[in-house]
Amino acid sequence: MNEVIAENTNAMPSPGKVTFSFGKNWQRFVDRCLTSERERLARESIIEFLEAGDLRGRSFLDVGCGSGLFSLGALRLGARRIVSLDVDPFSVNCCLELKRRAGAPAHWSVVKGSILDAAVVNELEKADIVYAWGSLHHTGNMWQAIRNAAALVERGGWFYLSIYNRVEGRRGSEFWLRMKKLYNRSPKAGKLLMEVLYYLRYGLLSRLASFKNPVKQFTEYSQGRGMSYWTDIRDWLGGYPYEFASVGEMFRFCSRELGLELVNLRSTNTLGTSEFLFRRS
Repeated sequence: MNEVIAENTNAMPSPGKVTFSFGKNWQRFVDRCLTSERERLARESIIEFLEAGDLRGRSFLDVGCGSGLFSLGALRLGARRIVSLDVDPFSVNCCLELKRRAGAPAHWSVVKGSILDAAVVNELEKADIVYAWGSLHHTGNMWQAIRNAAALVERGGWFYLSIYNRVEGRRGSEFWLRMKKLYNRSPKAGKLLMEVLYYLRYGLLSRLASFKNPVKQFTEYSQGRGMSYWTDIRDWLGGYPYEFASVGEMFRFCSRELGLELVNLRSTNTLGTSEFLFRRS
């Protein structure tokens, strides 16, 4: 299970390397930013959207596990079986480190592989909860990735995913696709400059213009899902391949083609992600 996802956003993947290493970014997060409070917030974000008190007796498949923070959350919430899947070796190592810190429980498996690889998918057991938060739109073939992940949802189980929202217009999704390509082609100094400019434009100046305290951009940011502000800036600018879909497109695909029932939705009209919770009846 060692396929590497290609660099193409709108076509079937071809052999190549991952353009942006999410795993390297998450490695910095685990080493420098991960706290018990962030762990708590991550756990709460799972059960809040699932509208469940815990995950006892349920199996949890984390597709595109990244840092492994939400797999760890599933462990703390009592999941009976956890499988963490990621194609990025640095993400796999991050997840293995969190598993080690948790005492290396036998019912938590970490797998290196791609959700687009049929051989990998066929080896995975179906799960009561398939969790794919912000990962499938970075595979280079989002709709097939969604199809493959949905096939791993157990009967009566949940498919919890988030997908970048489609935004039309001058500074919409297509504009940011170009910016992500530019970021990934830039040298280290160029990447740092783009990160600072992004913060000044969309962080500092935006908050000052709305009379908000810019310091709270950092102090309150983790309260959503336990994430880090700078980690997410790098994740956003560097996140390529990059695909997107409207809420309507997602609903039609998952309900009509995949036969899933929408049971919860947190939508956005921004460039951020919309969250979906589907159930296989």
